[in-house]
Parts: sequence; structure tokens; C-alpha cells
Amino acid sequence: MYRRIAVLACVLALTGASPLALAAEEGPVSHGTAQAAAPAAAPAGPSLGLPSTGVEVSIRFYDKRLYYPESEIPIKVTISNKTSATWRFKLAEDRLYSLAFEARTPSNRALDPADVYKKALATTRPVFYREMAIEPGEEYSFVENLVRYVHLTDSGSYNLRVSFYPELVPAAPGARPQALPPIVSNVLILSVLPSLGLPPASELASLETGEILRPQAIPPDEVVERTIVARQKARWNEFFLYLDLEALLRRDEARKRSFDRESDEGRRRMVERYKADLQSTVVDTDIVTVPSSFEIIETRYSANTGLVRVIEKFDYRSFKMVKEYDYDLVRRDNIWYIEGYSVLNKGTE
Repeated sequence: MYRRIAVLACVLALTGASPLALAAEEGPVSHGTAQAAAPAAAPAGPSLGLPSTGVEVSIRFYDKRLYYPESEIPIKVTISNKTSATWRFKLAEDRLYSLAFEARTPSNRALDPADVYKKALATTRPVFYREMAIEPGEEYSFVENLVRYVHLTDSGSYNLRVSFYPELVPAAPGARPQALPPIVSNVLILSVLPSLGLPPASELASLETGEILRPQAIPPDEVVERTIVARQKARWNEFFLYLDLEALLRRDEARKRSFDRESDEGRRRMVERYKADLQSTVVDTDIVTVPSSFEIIETRYSANTGLVRVIEKFDYRSFKMVKEYDYDLVRRDNIWYIEGYSVLNKGTE
């Protein structure tokens, strides 16, 4: 059975200018084929036709798999018309202006909106949308990436749902007073595993105090200093705190090829093996060799990348080996992590 989807592409200007006709775009559907009709005038009566009673919005995982804070999390959103008449609504071309995702912890704390979502709603640019119609018994589906809507940085379990606004999100630029209320979806349970490259917080306890160690928003040079000092004192949990293990593992081409072929669970096992090998000084011994002394001689960084240059000295029986380390850092969620390094021998003393 084919359904008819009438499409009128419009633009909401802040001045309330007349809509502009745009080319129609097909979207994914669950029944039949979406068909674009020629631009036409809005129907008589309410701009969106029938009230939303009997119209349902549901969400599910598009490709159920293991999710991590840095993962894309595709969510399939389905709008179903269970009324006896055609239902019309507006759908923004950038669906940030049509949806509001909400994720809550088991303690009912709501996660903050993602930066891209906040910036989108704070902009003053026009919002393009299509006016659509779904016939009785039909539905319309599309897939959205959750991380565009919700600031998700920690592992854990979250209750997820979405509100669909038939007349665009109220905060969208140029949005007019809402004639229809938002339609709230079912609740989806989202489980997020600890990051592949960073050990879970529960493993990062201080051996001295037993307190959970958490990365702090400190400058790149202090990150490097704390990491080296932790190694000097054999505090492995503190040593791993600011290391991006996945990035370090991928520096070796052979390991990188094997890593890329693995599943998410296989990659997690590889990262854990790599961490154990570092602690056993089996691989990448340059970064785990203990210096007798060190001096930070240069720090350079931009918004999200940095470099810290360090002179490190290593004691041998009758001499000291002097090496220059260049540590490459990247900033994620305001935290600096070491993702690579290079070593240059500077002679002996």
C-alpha cells in the first residue's frame, strides 16, 4: 500500500516573510514509498490539520550494539498515525529543530544538552522545514544520532525518550506559538560502557587514600608532570589516568590494523591487554621507563591539541642517559589526554 506524503518546503524567517518553495526530499519510510507532491497552499482551517490525539512517536535503537561515551548512538524515530484521518505536521530539514531528546540517570538527574544542540537553538538563521501528511494507519521513520542532542560523557544506564514538536521546537528561530503540544515517546533504556581508551573510574582508586581518581581540567604541562611523577612512584592508576590507551595502541601500524578489524568487544580486550603489557613493560617501554629526573622545557597548545617537551634523565651504573620527549595531547570535554609521544636521544652525562 502506498501512502501520500504532501511536501511543502518552507523557511521560517525572523521577519515572518512568506515561505520559500524548495525541492522535496525523500525520507525513510516503513510502508510503501514516500512521494513528493507539487508545492501547494496550506489547507484550510488549522495549519497542521487534526490534533495529535491518536498520533504516536516511538524510538528504538537503529543498530543495537555496544555503546561508549565517544560512540555514535543512532536512534530510529517513528511517527505513527493511528487516527482515522490524514495528519499534517512540520518537519525541520535539520531535525534538531523538531526533536528534544531527554536522558536521565537512575537517580532522575537529566543530562545536559549537547553543545551542537544548544548552539542550533541559539542561532538566528532561518529554519527550513517541510509540511508533511501521513495517511491513517501509516507511519514515517528517520534516524538521528543521539550525541547531537545529549551531552553524554560518562558510562552508566540512562532512561531515554524524545519529544516531537509538530510545529518545531519552541526555541527554534522564528518558531510561532504552539497550536499542538509535543508528542512524547516511549522510554528506552540506554547502557553506555566505559570508554575504550580510558579505564573506568572504579579502577582508578588512589592506593594511598582509596578515593576514586578522576581526570581534572588542568593544563597540558601539569598533565604530563603528574603522569611522569606517578610512574616514578609506581602509582599505576594515576599513571593511566591521563593516557588515551586506544590512541597509544594505534600508533603501531600492525596493532592498528588488528584493532580496526575487531568488534567493539574485541577492541576492548585489545585495550586491556595493551594496558597490562604497558604495566609489565612488554610494549612501548619508552613511556613506562622510569626517569631519575625530568624538566619541562616547552609547552604549546591551541584549543584542542597540545605539545609538551620534556628533558628526562635515566640513571645507569656509570652515566646518565639524556632524552627529549615530545608528548602529544588532545583535549576532550575540557580534559587533556596524552595520545602520543616521540623520543630523541640527547647523549649522556
